[in-house]
Amino acid sequence: MEGCPTSVNKVNILWTIFSFTIIGSHIFSTPVFADPDPLQDFCVADFESAIHVNGYACKSSTNVTTEDFAFAGLAEAANLTGNPFNAQATFGFDHNWPALNTLGLSLVRLDMNPGGVIVPHTHHTATEIIFVLEGEIYTGFVANSDNPTGPNKLFAKVVKKGEAFIFPRGLLHFQLNRGSVPAVSINFLNSQNPGIQLMPMSLFGAGIDKQLLMNSFFLEEAVISKLEDVLTKLA
Repeated sequence: MEGCPTSVNKVNILWTIFSFTIIGSHIFSTPVFADPDPLQDFCVADFESAIHVNGYACKSSTNVTTEDFAFAGLAEAANLTGNPFNAQATFGFDHNWPALNTLGLSLVRLDMNPGGVIVPHTHHTATEIIFVLEGEIYTGFVANSDNPTGPNKLFAKVVKKGEAFIFPRGLLHFQLNRGSVPAVSINFLNSQNPGIQLMPMSLFGAGIDKQLLMNSFFLEEAVISKLEDVLTKLA
């Protein structure tokens, strides 16, 4: 009948709709990046294995013990004597707590003397929550701007004992003890190995060309050299 699609045209129409559906799902969907789901109850890391794919190889379940799941590494306060930042992060990541391997979470303890600072940094694979156990900590993050030429937005406040604050995945964040007593927090991250990039060390301690840094920060070469001399030793 004239005006009615033939069977061939119907196939073409259906194929076109299907194609746009698939393409549209990739264009308009929000990508999600996270640790992969585990394929078994646990995969305690085998640090002796030479195989490294996405995390560590699994220790044989017959060799796994209760102690593999326990971790005392955050029990004691960090020794801040001689620490130039007057603060220290102690990690409970998969490389020192083998039971975290494939489970998609980790812990950090922060110990901060008054005036101590955890420098601006990022975790490219993890969202983080800070829970303050003692003292008070000025903390926050800088969000990306929707307008590339516009200013980024700061979200920051003083978080006190018993309070919590969240840092979205991959965003620049920081901590400063603005109180008069030592501060302690436990931080939770949704990755077994969230990665960490410390901004001062990455910029001034990695060997980036001085001219680029001078032009980017409007600083004299002598200032760049001084920053590099200090931060290269801490990188």
